[in-house]
Amino acid sequence: MRNYFYIKRMNISLLIGAIVILAGCGDPILDIEESNAYHWQKNMNETEYEKLKEGMSYIEVVKIAGGAGDIVKKDQYRWNDELLMTKTYIVRFKDDKLVDKEVIEVKRNKK
Repeated sequence: MRNYFYIKRMNISLLIGAIVILAGCGDPILDIEESNAYHWQKNMNETEYEKLKEGMSYIEVVKIAGGAGDIVKKDQYRWNDELLMTKTYIVRFKDDKLVDKEVIEVKRNKK
């Protein structure tokens, strides 16, 4: 009977320990996006775009932009303009290093 309570107490301790460890293993991109005051801040603006430098890693770009880009194709990501939604920022990576960036003007259809 005594062994049963010892094993039960040990199992509860292991379970609590596992929960604490797993809670600390979060997604860094999700943490960055959740730190924004507003949902739209995960997009990029012109000031943030100008801070991007060749050789930066994807996670560094995500930190500057405040959120993850949409995958356009392999190693190429897109962020929409967070202010006017009239621009799209395309950023290309090679081996997780920024190699090229460009701004594309978005034209809306007039009705």
